[in-house]
Amino acid sequence: MVFLKTNMDTQKTTSKTSLLNRMLMKAWRERWTDCQWGINIKTVLPRGVSGDVYNLADCILQQAVVGSGANQLVLSYLRHSLCSHLVSHAAVLKRISKYDGLDKPHCIFALLEFLESIISGVTCRGKTEETMIVNSVTSVVLWLMQVYATAARMPSGEVSGFDWSSITKRVSSVMESIVQSQFLMGILYLGKQEDAELFGKIGKKYQEIVSMSGVKNSGIEEALKKVTFIELNQLEMIEMEPKGVEAITYCLQPLLAVEVLLNPSSDTQIYVNQLLMIQRLKGYSAPRLYCELIRACLISLNNVSGPNRESMWCAFTFIKVPHILKQLNALSKDYDEKLDYSPDVIEALEMLLEDAPVLDFMDTKCVCNTIECFMTELLKQHLVTEKQIGMFSARRESITSSLQKLEINNQQPSIVKFVLRAEPPLAGILKTLSTDYNKVQEALLSMLCQVLSGNSFELILSVATVEGKLKTFVSRLIKCNECSKQVPGETGKAALTRAALFDVSFLMLTFIVQTFGSDVVLDEGGDSFFEKWVRECMVERNKCKPPMAMVQQCDQVKVDELLLHLHSPDSYKVPQLKWHEVCNNIPGVLYHVLLAWENGQSPTDVKNILDNMKVKLCAYSVCAASWLCSYLQIVCADDLLKPMNMVQQFLTAIAPEEMAQQENFKERLGLTFQIIRKMQHDFHPAGNAKMRMMLTHNLVSSSPLAENFGEVWKSVQERGWLPVDAAQTLESLMQSCGPLWLVTKLVQEIFACRHISDMLRVMDIAFAIMHLDIEQCTVALLEDLLPMLLLNKLQCVELMEPHSSVVARLCVCAILATLETPGRMKKKRSRTDQEDIETLCPPPKVRKLNPDLTAGDSCSSDMPTENLINREPPATVPEPLAGCFQSLLKMFATFVTTDEFSPKVHFIFHFLVLLVQCGRDRVKPLLRLLPPGFVQNLLKIIVTDDFTPGLILRLYDLQASRQGAVTDLCLLRNIQLRKESIRL
Repeated sequence: MVFLKTNMDTQKTTSKTSLLNRMLMKAWRERWTDCQWGINIKTVLPRGVSGDVYNLADCILQQAVVGSGANQLVLSYLRHSLCSHLVSHAAVLKRISKYDGLDKPHCIFALLEFLESIISGVTCRGKTEETMIVNSVTSVVLWLMQVYATAARMPSGEVSGFDWSSITKRVSSVMESIVQSQFLMGILYLGKQEDAELFGKIGKKYQEIVSMSGVKNSGIEEALKKVTFIELNQLEMIEMEPKGVEAITYCLQPLLAVEVLLNPSSDTQIYVNQLLMIQRLKGYSAPRLYCELIRACLISLNNVSGPNRESMWCAFTFIKVPHILKQLNALSKDYDEKLDYSPDVIEALEMLLEDAPVLDFMDTKCVCNTIECFMTELLKQHLVTEKQIGMFSARRESITSSLQKLEINNQQPSIVKFVLRAEPPLAGILKTLSTDYNKVQEALLSMLCQVLSGNSFELILSVATVEGKLKTFVSRLIKCNECSKQVPGETGKAALTRAALFDVSFLMLTFIVQTFGSDVVLDEGGDSFFEKWVRECMVERNKCKPPMAMVQQCDQVKVDELLLHLHSPDSYKVPQLKWHEVCNNIPGVLYHVLLAWENGQSPTDVKNILDNMKVKLCAYSVCAASWLCSYLQIVCADDLLKPMNMVQQFLTAIAPEEMAQQENFKERLGLTFQIIRKMQHDFHPAGNAKMRMMLTHNLVSSSPLAENFGEVWKSVQERGWLPVDAAQTLESLMQSCGPLWLVTKLVQEIFACRHISDMLRVMDIAFAIMHLDIEQCTVALLEDLLPMLLLNKLQCVELMEPHSSVVARLCVCAILATLETPGRMKKKRSRTDQEDIETLCPPPKVRKLNPDLTAGDSCSSDMPTENLINREPPATVPEPLAGCFQSLLKMFATFVTTDEFSPKVHFIFHFLVLLVQCGRDRVKPLLRLLPPGFVQNLLKIIVTDDFTPGLILRLYDLQASRQGAVTDLCLLRNIQLRKESIRL
């Protein structure tokens, strides 16, 4: 039955086509006018049926060019059929492209004339036409090029009997009209995506034409080039740039402050990706980006306080940044590997010299010529030459000398030179740690203890961190600690050296884990003694280690032996317990001591036991303090005093004669005190604010958290940049109140501004602060805060211009940053002073609204790097961004179902424009989530010229969906034609 019906339809169409051909012949014989043709054709075509169904355009054009010259009367019938919508432009263009009578110049000329008259009005008015238009326009472009190639070869004038140059001129005119039409160029771009084979023919024909003489530098060449190599950037789109060009960026310094605070050991290429993202968002040139990077680092270094932070920022600025610049320069479009310097870097340094106040402060603080020191490090990366260093340093020398004279009474040495001098020792330590430990024990012990003097250890760690060698350093120290375990029967000097080496490696490892977090520096499932001790016994923030479970794991026999020995060292000799076994059984010892004290044992006896413990090895004091701090977190307030006093006992001085019995005991004891103080203050923060900042940065305040935020924000506003201590406080606030609370506060600060320049500055800083946890903050912004703004549920805030466009820009920036930081690259909490509200109260009472940050290691030497730079956009949007973005689009869709233009619709339009403008190819996965018909509904509401074919094509992922783009292009075209007809 289906076959019979199809056969009957075909017969009906054929008969109708025959009838149309007979009518066409009759019209030509009787010389009907085009109006008569229009009246009579309607007697044949059913009402509402297009002539395309019966190949009307084919019928007319076949009759029009049947002879050696074109029949203008018949062509007038075709023009009338087009104007009365009896045939589609797509069908006419397709039929013209099939004409192969290139030996009939008069017919070709007539067709070109006809094409020239209709090309500016080409459009579509139905679904059937939309399926044809892309191929039709692409085919007619190829036909025009074929005609041009044929005509260009023909001799003109009397020799051929026809002026072929008139044809080339007509082709040029039609091609110019196509190039000038954004609609046709948009359709042509879709044709390039749809039919690669057909566009390949266009490319070959273009090469053939440009190889002809007389085509070079002609008007047609440019038009042919544009259609052959058409790209999306040729299609215009409204550029929503912020008003006014910012003199400086307020985004980069806060972003670096947050990143270096949280992730000092991040791989260089992660920073490179973030900087490239900022460059795309801001539209900076390479020199401007480099200059802002250096300037942001110098501002942070100039205002950072504390030896740990100062050395970290100094190492980042003078060691890490040159590596970042090297990779950025290698990715620059102007990169020339033959040059032994980078012109972009030189230009950036020229720009930096104009910012004299920053350099003046830095030269004074660092007691050196900052530019010279920095360029010396750039020289190692082949970004500058020695001659250029001399020229730049000479320009600052006179200023530097006068500034240093002002500091003549300040004998503080240059922190920059100290940090740079730490590079060779680090290399030496790593080299020595990689050798046979049994052969270099004494030399290794001397070297490690020397590192503990002064602030050398902090400098070494800072350099290791920014160079990506921290995990290597840790792994070799663990191996050293393993190889230094007690050997039964070993006595004398060798035994003392081994004990000291075990002790110092344990202390250094504990300090590193305490500073950066075990997740950052240790591998999961490590089976060494130290890794097991950290996993099971070491007190850590965000990781609950039940103290009673540690006690239960102890060997009761060994605990009893240790208690007897510690109570009276001379009477009871400790059995053959190795040092690491003692460390593992200390929780059991302390628990019994604590119970005895609570049950009446004299404080003097308790003190003697603790004193005897801490003079053996410093590792014992650390293990004891760690268990006590874990125990303090589970007891009630009335029972805190005794265990706190026991922790304090491990911080008391040791008699000189006791210290003299062990080698390098003073250096080890100094590090031990640092570790125990840090543990102590993590649980019970110091009342003194300065002391608290030196050890940790817990949020301890009797004032409301909103007031804490207000104070921090005020300091940020006054400066225009984000101090590191302010970043720490903001992270504490986010940890205690959640990302939504923090993002809401930041957005409210945007609405508090009255000038667009202030709004953009606040937006930049807010965007940077969101990198405390960019994924969670973005989800909070899109899933919770933005719907509240759109539904007017946020008190005292209304989403109107100019605030609306700034909030839209913040949302887009946050989305793009989240896309650049997928879950597999999410960073660990790895900074020098991590604070956590858990330390203020037992875990059950903690108000913690967001999950812990987790991620893989981010050290340079241990990360796969080949996919980090210029990686392709992900095929899908990672969760939870995909879910919240889809929910947001559903809400958007409810606002564009009517024809009412409102502030909400304006925000949605602005948001989408910024998304495709800033995100480009990287937002293709997001565009796939747009609901069907969404763009079309929005197009019907936005009646301005801001909606362009270029914007429509960018709102679609053309690899996945092209038909929707064709439909919207045609709708836009018809709206524009309607406007033009109204104006006429």
